Amino acid sequence: MPYYITDRHPDCPNWSVVKEDGELVACHDTKDEAIDNMVAVSIAEDLDPAGEYEGESFRSIEDDQEERQVNLVAPAYMRASARQGLKYYDEGLAGDGLVGRTVTEARQMERGDALTPDKWVRIAAWIARHMADLDAPDANPQADGYPSPGVVAHLLWGSGPSKRSARRAMEYAEGVVGRIEAENSERTRTKGEVVKKLELRTNKTEFEVRDLEDGGMSFSGYASVFNSRSENLGGFTEFVAPGAFSRSLKSRNNMFLLYDHNPANVLASTRAGTMRLTEDSHGLYVEADIAPTSLGKDMATLIRRGDLDSMSFGFSVIRDSWNDAGTERTLHAVRLAEVSVVASPAYVATAGTVAVRGLSKIAKRAGVDSDELADVLLKLEEGSDMSLEEVDLLSKVVNELKPESEIVEEVKADDVDEVDYVALKKQKLKLLEMLSNG
Repeated sequence: MPYYITDRHPDCPNWSVVKEDGELVACHDTKDEAIDNMVAVSIAEDLDPAGEYEGESFRSIEDDQEERQVNLVAPAYMRASARQGLKYYDEGLAGDGLVGRTVTEARQMERGDALTPDKWVRIAAWIARHMADLDAPDANPQADGYPSPGVVAHLLWGSGPSKRSARRAMEYAEGVVGRIEAENSERTRTKGEVVKKLELRTNKTEFEVRDLEDGGMSFSGYASVFNSRSENLGGFTEFVAPGAFSRSLKSRNNMFLLYDHNPANVLASTRAGTMRLTEDSHGLYVEADIAPTSLGKDMATLIRRGDLDSMSFGFSVIRDSWNDAGTERTLHAVRLAEVSVVASPAYVATAGTVAVRGLSKIAKRAGVDSDELADVLLKLEEGSDMSLEEVDLLSKVVNELKPESEIVEEVKADDVDEVDYVALKKQKLKLLEMLSNG
């Protein structure tokens, strides 16, 4: 696919390089920089530079990310690798085979920008092809010629200076690609609108119940509570951010109150005025008037007895975000489909178990920046010298991971990422050994 330059892309204030379908490749301050980048990426892919873009529509990475549930931002350790690679590149250590596109994409990665799905595919494939580059003599941190051009290239791709770190990045990229492919298989297009898989979430609530004059019942409760951690949803937990339902509520589409998500068991609706949905500082608040039908009477009895103690909502994602480890998701905007009265909670506002998973969680618990921690671990892994401030930072993190720590003792066994924990214990031993030799 040929590459073009344009000054009309909505996500670039000046000049950018784009593909034929309008996909953004890179932003530049000047037209000359954009031309140089267009020529470089075209030559690298054996294409002819296409000149200025004449298409009508643009699709940005952010547009794609808003429609996707998959997080396209590189985790902290890959951003740290890109950052180190860019430092080596600026020092002239990258060698002659490097193309401009790799540097541009490394800067995007280092900034924490969402990468294109195509870039994630290329990351996994490139690391697999170039793993042997890390066996070169100058790929050893103790070698006089370190870092080799191969090491610099690996860093710029978010890979890492060792085979272990390269495999970690490759497996992460393969996971992103797999999630994108799975998501694409679930997405269909009807009249140009993206239709996503419906998801269900449940929240235990305190119902307020009163009788109506017609023999029915009125009740109220929260279908969703903001900033409340869900239980494990299959390898990740989840939060709903304040304002997540505002777009759906403004649309004034008809919403139904159902029993156990069954569309045959309608209890109330917004169009009939028998259900009111509002979003306040606590969450999504539901008020409903239930008619004295057989279903309504049965449900009223079960609510009063406490058998039904939860509300649930069906939704599809408009915008979300994930932490670096892919273990924590935040819903920022959803398309609400319905709300239901159910029995089993998936969200518990009192959930307080701490999990030792992922670099960002560890950094947060230790009160340090996750990117700074990733930088320090990268230096430790490649054998580079560390400043006293960096040693203090890593010592602080190590102290937080002591087995005798009350926090660690509270961790549930099924919440611990065993690989991450063992790796961090090894880093602790390395650090203690280094400190004892100092």
